[in-house]
Amino acid sequence: MTSDDAARPAPGTALARLDDIADPGAVVLDFTAGVARFSLILARRESQVFGYLNRCPHARYPLERADGAVLLDEGRYLICAAHAASFRLQTGACVGGPAAGKSLTRFGVRVVAGVIYAA
Repeated sequence: MTSDDAARPAPGTALARLDDIADPGAVVLDFTAGVARFSLILARRESQVFGYLNRCPHARYPLERADGAVLLDEGRYLICAAHAASFRLQTGACVGGPAAGKSLTRFGVRVVAGVIYAA
């Protein structure tokens, strides 16, 4: 799914509850506005949450598998299901695979009282 700013959640939008994401884990959230679509990954490690556009910088494919699951390796790396590029959970930097030298695009989030908001 590609990014379209018309469907991008506005700052302050509640996205999910911290408890909705496994620790460590990641979920995909898709937003629509008419025909516009915006896809986001929220990744969690302990009480920290990291937001990224759901698009691999290598081939611009969504990172999740066809069933919607996001692959994690050792609870430290997001794995692109299409070409197995590995991205550091905390920074989005590619540490292996065909996206080497590139990073996921960050999406600002903040956690307040167990709720994750767009920043």
